[in-house]
Amino acid sequence: MRPFFRSLASDVDPGWAQDLIDSGILPGFSNGSFMGIAALKNSDVLTAVSIIATDVARFPILIRDKRTREVQNMPNLDYLMNTKANNSVSAYTWRFSMTVNAILTGNAYSRIIRDPITEEPSMLEFYPPSQTNVNYNDRNHIIYTFMPAEAESNIVCQAQDVIHWKFMTYDTIMGRSPLLSLGDEIGLQNSGVKTLQKFFQSGMKGSILKAKGRLNAESRQKIRQDFERAQSGAAAGGAIVVDDTMDYQPLQIDTNILNLINSNNYSTAQIAKVLRVPAYRLAQNSPNQSVKQLSDDYIKNDLPHYFNPIASEFVLKFLRDDERANLVFDFDTRSVTGMPVQDINTATAGGIMTGNEGRGEIGLPPLPDENMNRIQSDLNHVFLDKKQEYQDKNTITDLKGGGKNANEEESGDSQGQS
Repeated sequence: MRPFFRSLASDVDPGWAQDLIDSGILPGFSNGSFMGIAALKNSDVLTAVSIIATDVARFPILIRDKRTREVQNMPNLDYLMNTKANNSVSAYTWRFSMTVNAILTGNAYSRIIRDPITEEPSMLEFYPPSQTNVNYNDRNHIIYTFMPAEAESNIVCQAQDVIHWKFMTYDTIMGRSPLLSLGDEIGLQNSGVKTLQKFFQSGMKGSILKAKGRLNAESRQKIRQDFERAQSGAAAGGAIVVDDTMDYQPLQIDTNILNLINSNNYSTAQIAKVLRVPAYRLAQNSPNQSVKQLSDDYIKNDLPHYFNPIASEFVLKFLRDDERANLVFDFDTRSVTGMPVQDINTATAGGIMTGNEGRGEIGLPPLPDENMNRIQSDLNHVFLDKKQEYQDKNTITDLKGGGKNANEEESGDSQGQS
């Protein structure tokens, strides 16, 4: 992003402000009402953004071993990501605000304040895009400058000390807001609402007043003004009084047009599609699926569009080089998408997983009982080699103990019958 103020004598591209317009910092005639905080005036955008930001903020973030998927004990990072971002902001609020800004403007920024001794992250300081300047003239050496409104000096940071969320990017550096693709849809929705407002505010203007005689423009204007002034004190739906020189006829409004405006779901469906939110969450008819199926599909297939960029940014900025090869950040959604308890019972009874593994599938911590880490089975199911071993052993024992094999029993039965 380029500096905001420019010298008149500088030799710059006349389109230097486009980055600020695209980010919603400067208003634009084409997309100013669809970008930044102004976009939240649209109820569908507000609902969709709130749903996404809530889901990003509410699920715990775990640090796992990349190979074994075991949760690693890193209490400082866990506290920073899941409990408290800094002295005045909770981790939930920080993640919510970062998500809202990343969607509305394409980018969200926070400064990493590190421990001066260990160099480990200790706090996250959020800055809105309007207070952040990104200098990427040298793509291998990106500089972030934060301009706090209450401070007298700016804060300059290297890229490794800045959390930069961007859910869609075409140059790997700056993000692009999905709302840039919704200008026509939101405009169509706003036009429909304004049409309804004009209809209900029109009052007596939706009528025809016939007066006898030949009238010029001035006479028609005066008669209309006199008529409206005479009826201005009447309550809504009250009687309209005319004399025999006038004929008042209310217009018949085609209610199908109003129904079309009121039931136009196209814009809402487009907003849900672009922001990757299930349409039923925006009061749209859902396909023939249960809410559980729709919710699981949303979490497994749509939310990774937001989860994965966040997790990869944490890996890049929070971990050392030797840790990045072995550790990953993971949003724990098992409290919603975990296996049903009945399936877990079947899996543990069938020897597919241990009791603690089953608890992990629904987001519960393991129990210290050693038996919870053992594979269970019942006596009705054995391995094939054990079955063959058991049969061979019983056959040999019967023969040594004077027992009869099948041929002898069949022969003895034949003799007895004869």
